[in-house]
Amino acid sequence: MILDVRNISKKFGNKTALEDISFTVEQGQIVALLGENGAGKSTLLRLISGYYEANSGQIVLNGETLSNNRLSYLRSLAYVPEISSLYGEMTVTEFLFFMARIRQIGDEMVLKKMRRVMRQLQLQDVMEQKCETLSKGYKKRVELAAALLAEPQILLLDEPTEGLDPNQKQILCDIIKHYALEHTVIISTHTLEDVEALATQILLIHKGRLLVNTDLAHFKQTADNNLLQSFRRATKD
Repeated sequence: MILDVRNISKKFGNKTALEDISFTVEQGQIVALLGENGAGKSTLLRLISGYYEANSGQIVLNGETLSNNRLSYLRSLAYVPEISSLYGEMTVTEFLFFMARIRQIGDEMVLKKMRRVMRQLQLQDVMEQKCETLSKGYKKRVELAAALLAEPQILLLDEPTEGLDPNQKQILCDIIKHYALEHTVIISTHTLEDVEALATQILLIHKGRLLVNTDLAHFKQTADNNLLQSFRRATKD
């Protein structure tokens, strides 16, 4: 077991964003978080990442929790939010070096890891370009490169292909699939074609509650092997 989410609930004031969410994720899975806008998908990613603190419940990652060993827990994952997390005034090279220092990657390993992610994400042509001048597709790739520097056991991606053209999507999907061979990836997405192409496990959240936890094939069978109809049926009140 890699990730064990146990009875997690989160409130913002009087509003309940997530209620009694429980599931486990094993190594080698690509998990798709599905749900309508406001269902609680991004909130769940932020709870797993340690950005938010749950009101109740517990998240265990390889036997560690945020409360008993925060540093060890956080070293095991990386989170790429939907909204850009780049520092616009930095070049791509500067930003990746900065993120490597935050991750405490030793100087002898930084260049090796940077060359690896640079090749994987085809960033060679923009390494000396300022982040604020990059296209949306390149910004997404640089953010993913920063996350992959640390080779996290769990990679959390919020709407990773949003705004990308078909070629950029294919590059990103190929990288995600390859990374999941030895790690775990959790993505929040509205793009059902990405779910079809990537997901091995479906977590469907509706109005803050977990309605579905199953594999992709079984979920599609609920509506004649049609993912869109399965989603509509599951979220219909």
